[in-house]
Amino acid sequence: GNSWTAPQVSRRQTLAGAGAAAVTAALEKPAFAERLDEYGRAVLPDGRLSKTESLQICDQVSCFLDKPKVFVAGSTGELGRRAVLDMLRTGMSIYCGVRDEGRMYEVQYKNRSSSKYEMTVIQDALIEGGREQALEEQLCDASVVVDVAGARFGLDILRLGSGLDNTEPERCDLQGTKALADAAKAKGVKKFIYVSAVLVNAKNLGEEVSQSDVYKNWNNFGDVLDKKLEAEEYIKQSGLDYTIIRPVPMTNDFPKDVGGLYFAKPDSLLLQDGDVGKKVSRDDVGLAIVDAIFNPKASRGTFELTGVPNAPPTPREEWWEPKSGKKAT
Repeated sequence: GNSWTAPQVSRRQTLAGAGAAAVTAALEKPAFAERLDEYGRAVLPDGRLSKTESLQICDQVSCFLDKPKVFVAGSTGELGRRAVLDMLRTGMSIYCGVRDEGRMYEVQYKNRSSSKYEMTVIQDALIEGGREQALEEQLCDASVVVDVAGARFGLDILRLGSGLDNTEPERCDLQGTKALADAAKAKGVKKFIYVSAVLVNAKNLGEEVSQSDVYKNWNNFGDVLDKKLEAEEYIKQSGLDYTIIRPVPMTNDFPKDVGGLYFAKPDSLLLQDGDVGKKVSRDDVGLAIVDAIFNPKASRGTFELTGVPNAPPTPREEWWEPKSGKKAT
């Protein structure tokens, strides 16, 4: 018989067979096949947090266990601590930039060295304008810089008066970030990761966004969002390989309680009702920072991050592939 007609004859049987196979497969594995860690984050099938072998620069820079050394600005903050912990778990050598000695003792940072990881505390690492040369020295032999040193917003119970200084966004978020980028460039750093925020570009997105209470209330603190946008632009023009991460407002709740991590295009998460999510776990943002070091898809891009309530996290092979940020209507 003609080989072209044969498939037509058995099409129904083929579909029935495929249906049975699909049912069997579904019973054998959960609908969401990603491996999750104890926080509810998508990790690699072997349990690792990132494919560290994707970044091959150890022939050019000082490395530890075949991984570049990383300087973290803002390492004692709520986000910085999580990112540092994930890097140490990944077996890395980290320079922890610290500006507040009291905070350093609170989070129990001290110089630690083992065959599996290294932590070196860099004190007085003030991320401020005019400190380019001091910062250049403080970067040591790091070839990756992670900047999570944003001004603290809100009342910190243990530090009355901190976080209420309206000049801090200009000094830290803008001039400090520029100084750190200049130091990184002068030092020949290979990768600069900056954590910014959603809504930084609100003034260019029409009145519905620029006049929204959520933008005005947030930016009211020393024009912090405007300063972050200016810092982003400076990094993009610097010639450094960068990743800019813009989270929605962050929470200390675990990802499994907040919702699965989602990557959105720039200027798409506006904290409005049509958005897929309005908050994100710091544990997810910390993991994204670690992956941005190694994942080529994160290179020279700006990504907005949110958790999506009751949704599974984005599968790892789809990370850094930003989507619309809008709920399906």
